Amino acid sequence: MTTEFELIFKTVGWEDAWEIDEPGCKLLTTEFLCTLQPTDSEVSFRLFRKEFSIPWKNFSELLGFHSQCIIDVDSAIQDFDRNKFWREISKEIVCYRPRTNEIHHPTLRFMHKWLGFSLFPRSDFCIVRNDELKLLYAMIKRKKVSPIKFMMNHWTEIPGLKGDVGCTSLVTRIAKNLGLLEDASVTYIDIPHGLLIMITLIMHIC
Repeated sequence: MTTEFELIFKTVGWEDAWEIDEPGCKLLTTEFLCTLQPTDSEVSFRLFRKEFSIPWKNFSELLGFHSQCIIDVDSAIQDFDRNKFWREISKEIVCYRPRTNEIHHPTLRFMHKWLGFSLFPRSDFCIVRNDELKLLYAMIKRKKVSPIKFMMNHWTEIPGLKGDVGCTSLVTRIAKNLGLLEDASVTYIDIPHGLLIMITLIMHIC
């Protein structure tokens, strides 16, 4: 399955983005999320009390997505039909409150769990959201798309949610690629994010 993952992610331009092994930092993540402001043209935020405003394309590359990845996912999958696609991968007639365990193909099912835990962290990532369906469809169609706008829409909701925040390692990646971690004093979370992903995914296999 690891080999299959690598092939899928390389096909969609995520080969440098999917292996999330950076240590997370709660304070750094809190500062980022509390100041995060996406607009039509850029993403604004603060890290280490410094203000940043980065165009979407550059911000996508900052997280490791290939420069060829299309930012506007909808424009890349104009033939996407939510109900038809769900029927094809689940055999369910109606796409009503779809869940991961209804997806027939094991790799596609596992892929959705990875999306729900890594890029769209939440307490119940067995729920299949519409944005995630679009990304699964793009993967099957071998489209190079960036999930960055979907991610930011989700991340802006995190400060109001209860429970743990699951995007800490990606915030560390942003800080690292901006060159902010050199000589910085940062307290990291003890559990490596990559290990946490695998443990959580295995525990939640439906």
